[in-house]
Amino acid sequence: MRLPGRWLLLPLAIPLVLALLRLTDAEPAPLQDLEAQTLTLRYRLRGPLEPSGAVSLVMIDDRTLAEYGRWPLSRRLIADAVRRLTADGVAVVAVDLLFAEREHGIPDPDAELAEALAASSRAMVGFAFLFDPERAVSSVPPAALADAAYRVVREPAVAADTGPPDPAGLIAPLETLARAAVPAHVSVLLDPDGQLRHDQTAIRYGDAWFPSLPVEAVRRFLRIDPDDMVLHLGSGVALGPDFVATDSRMRLAVNHYGPPGTVETHSMADLLGGGLAQGTFRDRVVLIGASARGVGDSFATPFSRTLPGAEHLATVIDNLLTGRTPTDRPALVPADTAAILAGGIAATVLGTLLTPILAGLATLMLIAGWTAASAILFATAGLWLTVTSPALAALAGFALSSARRTLIGDRARRLAERQRHNLMRYFSPEIAERLMNTNAPGLDDRVQTCTILFIDLVGFTGVNERLSPNEAMDLLRGFYRLVESAVLDHGGIVDKFMGDGAMAVFGIITPSPDDAADALKAARALASAMDTLNAELEAAGLTTLKIAMGLHIGPVLIGDTGGTRQFTYTVTGDPVNVASRLQHITRELGVVIAASDAVIEAARSSGGGGGAVEGFVELPLTSLRGRERPVGIWGWPAPPAD
Repeated sequence: MRLPGRWLLLPLAIPLVLALLRLTDAEPAPLQDLEAQTLTLRYRLRGPLEPSGAVSLVMIDDRTLAEYGRWPLSRRLIADAVRRLTADGVAVVAVDLLFAEREHGIPDPDAELAEALAASSRAMVGFAFLFDPERAVSSVPPAALADAAYRVVREPAVAADTGPPDPAGLIAPLETLARAAVPAHVSVLLDPDGQLRHDQTAIRYGDAWFPSLPVEAVRRFLRIDPDDMVLHLGSGVALGPDFVATDSRMRLAVNHYGPPGTVETHSMADLLGGGLAQGTFRDRVVLIGASARGVGDSFATPFSRTLPGAEHLATVIDNLLTGRTPTDRPALVPADTAAILAGGIAATVLGTLLTPILAGLATLMLIAGWTAASAILFATAGLWLTVTSPALAALAGFALSSARRTLIGDRARRLAERQRHNLMRYFSPEIAERLMNTNAPGLDDRVQTCTILFIDLVGFTGVNERLSPNEAMDLLRGFYRLVESAVLDHGGIVDKFMGDGAMAVFGIITPSPDDAADALKAARALASAMDTLNAELEAAGLTTLKIAMGLHIGPVLIGDTGGTRQFTYTVTGDPVNVASRLQHITRELGVVIAASDAVIEAARSSGGGGGAVEGFVELPLTSLRGRERPVGIWGWPAPPAD
């Protein structure tokens, strides 16, 4: 059977494909989405983290609107907030609000905000890309945004699709505001399940690539020259001497810290009202955003369904400043690939060596162990090791190897059953079973006490002359079936069929004290069956048949006999010869069954021999051909009186 060799690679096919997909960063979207769900679970198992304190939020909350007016808050107030933050020694102030339309007033609120932003020299404003063509506002960025793009962009050695789909438009700030501060995009792209897990470090618009607000804020905080912020398409962003790795789509995995309010948050009402201590924001990155009910943007994260957009940006900035971004999947490709292959191979071995139930349990333990290890490494070292692909590889290896094992086992069982069936056509079921269960070319010789039953159809030769070959064979087959039934039903085996006769043995497999009694019962059952057969033959106008049987018990040699290539498994010894002679002498004695003294004595001494010897009569000592001493014989039924 060649299945194992050919099928050995089949359970490994899926793990190999999964490993190749991981190695080439070509995993299908459903697989990536499933992996993202495991990341959410790992965040929740890890729990919240304490931010570094380098980033703060000033939020336009419900209290701010209650004290200073309705939404949108006047840009005069935002200008006042920028001035206060600048005076407090802020390192960077980023306004996460979109100023796409003018605010009318005297004096001009937009001019006042532009003046405050320009005077700060540390200010940033956000703009947003639109990916829905129906919502596109501007197809051409204002000239003021040109300087906001990456100055140095390095293409990958091998051309590949990088970044998100090209935007259909953008929402840009007023040009006066864009020129007064450094603009950067605040666009986010959600995963298919609606969760926010990444920062889009670069988005292409036209021929330029624009950095996200967190990346630009960190550059300004670290005072890195714009020419030293290098975009490496498909791999990451260099911020001076440091390199921030991303995936091939320029996405940076976000290390979420916790629910809303985890990053230090202040109400703008406190800032505008002078209720904050001097130096609260010194040397910090401060984001101005909105969290009032019904305004601003919010996103689902592992810790909350409504994390304000500004707090998301603050979290990314803190990640970049502290180096606490998760070690994302691109950097862990070798480890992930090894885990996929190891899981698939291990599960394949388990499915090959163990039963499906044990292999399934072991595979689940394997998956659970890797999942637990990945969760621990994520919580302690920030390593985002893939869980989904190794689990799928292990399940595939287990399922296919177990299926292969089951199929091979079924084939082997069917083959064994077919071989057993074939053997049972020529051997008794017991001997066939022993031959099936031995690795030796034959069965070992052994001496054992057995009861031998010889059977013969008396006068069949004369009957055969009056029948066609087919009719004669049909008659013999009917006789053989009677012999088989009588012998097997009483625990014996048919050693061989010999023309119009047969030899049966009792006790060849498992000797029993009842062997002699069972042999006598089988002989009597066969005699009764012959009476029924003769009645049917007579009713059909055919010649009836007579049967003669002889039994003897004693030690015989059991084993293979024959030449060098063809054997017969049989018994030999004096008891065989005596049983044969007793069968022949039944004609002279006028009985159907002739049993030796030894058989009758053995039957009587066993627990079930009473009924077996009933009706047997003791006959005179008789000399058998080839034996010096006469043999005591019992006959059934009693011979007719002289």
